Amino acid sequence: MKNKRMVAFFVIVMLVAMVLPVFGQGIPKVPKAPASVVKTINAMGGVTIGNWWADYDVNTVAPRSDSEERQLEFRKALLKDNGIVIRQKNIAGWNEMSQLAATSIMAGKPAAQVLVLQPDWALALYRQNLLYPVSDNRQVNLTKTSPVDWNKAVNDTFTFNKKTYAFADGYGGSLHTAVVVWNKRLFKEAGLNENLPYDLQRDGKWTWDEYLKVCKQLTRDINNDGIIDIYAMPRDLSTEILDALVCSNGAMYVGKDAKTGKLFNATNKPEFIEAVQFFLRLRDEGVMMPRPEGSEWNWHIPAFQDGKVAMRIDQQYIVNNDLANMKDDWGMVLPPRGPRAKTYTVFADENVMVVPSTYNRDQVDAIMWAVQAWLTPIDTDWKLGLYPIYRDRRAINETWVYIRDPKLQMWRNHLHVPGLNRGGIAWEIWYHDGEAAQLIEAVSPQWNALIEDANEDI
Repeated sequence: MKNKRMVAFFVIVMLVAMVLPVFGQGIPKVPKAPASVVKTINAMGGVTIGNWWADYDVNTVAPRSDSEERQLEFRKALLKDNGIVIRQKNIAGWNEMSQLAATSIMAGKPAAQVLVLQPDWALALYRQNLLYPVSDNRQVNLTKTSPVDWNKAVNDTFTFNKKTYAFADGYGGSLHTAVVVWNKRLFKEAGLNENLPYDLQRDGKWTWDEYLKVCKQLTRDINNDGIIDIYAMPRDLSTEILDALVCSNGAMYVGKDAKTGKLFNATNKPEFIEAVQFFLRLRDEGVMMPRPEGSEWNWHIPAFQDGKVAMRIDQQYIVNNDLANMKDDWGMVLPPRGPRAKTYTVFADENVMVVPSTYNRDQVDAIMWAVQAWLTPIDTDWKLGLYPIYRDRRAINETWVYIRDPKLQMWRNHLHVPGLNRGGIAWEIWYHDGEAAQLIEAVSPQWNALIEDANEDI
């Protein structure tokens, strides 16, 4: 599953550039680097942004669209006018990336000036004092939204003792946001408006109660033989379902103290307990399709694609992977709002960029200037790159607007606790007969110990 998510990240990076032509729009003004920055970049042999999915070199990349052509034109001018080299490079596979990052920095020879990492990998490097506090650089203000829209949630998450150690551009780019997708044909056949989730979300009425009503109406015995033919959702992916319910009620697995930055077990909060209770209710209402006997682990994918279930709760990456060739039209909304949440919430994390501690301040200044210049967006309208990916524009004009709203962001703090597996709760839900609080209490001693260990390095 993780490998699929990594592939999805590469796919979105490529597809975002494949936009409709923007007539009359040229490339942004090429920034001029300070002489000291140019000298330092050249002394390092250029700036490489290391990732695990693809290369981008201005001398070899082949543009596939108007937007990619203009991006290439901008980047060529950036490098030529300043006399520098910047590139993106696939330096390792996903399975090797975290180890390569750590060993190369410890050896004093970082695999790249900038490393793109999963947030938990980046935190592990921070705990080993292998990251430079990028907020100390004198060229780029990571609290600004122009020319690059720096991700505030990443800044906040990776700020320790008033210093920031990781950064990311934009929101939702890693495709990890919890979402609900639905089959429009099955909604119509059940007597529901095919755009009902959009309308409910727009009107602020997309709630747990409404979701359950919809689930019951979608779960149908079509031929009256006493056997359910169409279910509302698959009885699987328990971690993703629990994620969606937890965040949508304003809850967290692991909280973070705003003053000290210390983590704490948040599963004993009323909002979390309610999320587990509602999951148990969904289980008991019979709206979830049981796993077919002898099926593969990913049976839920064809179940949705083939119209056996009407909705699916998962992360955004499925839009680019599983739904690309789906016959039926589909839509995408955020998880329904729980009773304790005042707004919809965006439960997500982002792949982040870090600079190895190997470099000195002048070098980091040059690296950060180069990264910001390289990531300067070509199109002022971020929606253009998403329209070709979705079946309707409401997914972008409504749901994606929420996803990109920093005020709605809820960071997955549990990723920062090594060894913590939310499956300890989610997987047991299918077999648990007691109260929600009892299920939570069963994992609390282990979780508390893991969180205590994680706090020692914060």
